[in-house]
Amino acid sequence: MNSRLEDVLVITVRKSFWASKEAEVFPRRIYARVFFGHSTNLADSLIVALRGLLAILLRPPRIVLLGSVERLVPWFIRARRAGLLRGAKLVVTNQLHLDEEQLRQVDRVILYARPLIEAAGPALRERAVFAHLPADGDFDAARRAARPGDHAFAGGGADRDFETLLEAVTDTDLRLEIVACSPERLGSVPPNCEVRGRMPLPAFLERMAGACFVVVPLRDPDSPHGQTTVVQALALGKAVIATRSPGVVDYVEDGREGLLVAAGDVGGYREALLRMSGDEQLRVSCERQARRRAESLSYSEFKGRISAVCSQLVG
Repeated sequence: MNSRLEDVLVITVRKSFWASKEAEVFPRRIYARVFFGHSTNLADSLIVALRGLLAILLRPPRIVLLGSVERLVPWFIRARRAGLLRGAKLVVTNQLHLDEEQLRQVDRVILYARPLIEAAGPALRERAVFAHLPADGDFDAARRAARPGDHAFAGGGADRDFETLLEAVTDTDLRLEIVACSPERLGSVPPNCEVRGRMPLPAFLERMAGACFVVVPLRDPDSPHGQTTVVQALALGKAVIATRSPGVVDYVEDGREGLLVAAGDVGGYREALLRMSGDEQLRVSCERQARRRAESLSYSEFKGRISAVCSQLVG
């Protein structure tokens, strides 16, 4: 155990990395409990914030690390400004929209895309640290449960452009399965496509594992989204077709792990889909590179990165 990490107080929701064995490298962890429907409920968030402040009062840490508790970030920024963190430094994750005044109270912001750091203002760039987003899920179980097919798979929620993807496969022999948060919004669906609604993560990964390759279409060319689905696909050893965007390019290189397409480019998506479907040599090569890329997307690698960030701050 790194003795410096005993001086880090982690406040988070128990999910993804923070529910894993690797997270135990941080011995002081406070997990949000669900009393009122969901962990992001205002009352649940308030309760875990008060528990965190009480822990700081009773035994002041040297660092407060906010994990998957986005709602708490502005609250703890105000708490630090008021002196309630008792001299502790503040580390937050995946925060792109803090203003300069808020950033004065933050020592490190862990972000999952280097282009987003490079495009940020000076205040965020000075505090930002890049870490690869770890892939979340039981991928061995997904592979065992999957029924292999010759179709493409697309899924996810934030900023997804399924409409462009549906237009790209219309009047082709390509088969496509989509798992969408709001399938009713997609309107008319061509006969070679199947659309499903939201499902639990194991079922989602099972559907992904059974596909020939994975597509992550995004609306915004400057989108920070899509990483979760991309890293899950790579962890399953799948070739990926994705929108060329700041949130994706650290994970997929065009022609290496997959193919990148401009946002909203129907013809570009159709060409990429037909190429990936028809060129077995390309697809196998991309799958091989996907598996290599996935080695840097493990919980173990993420643990080492954030542990190093915290150790350096304590030191």
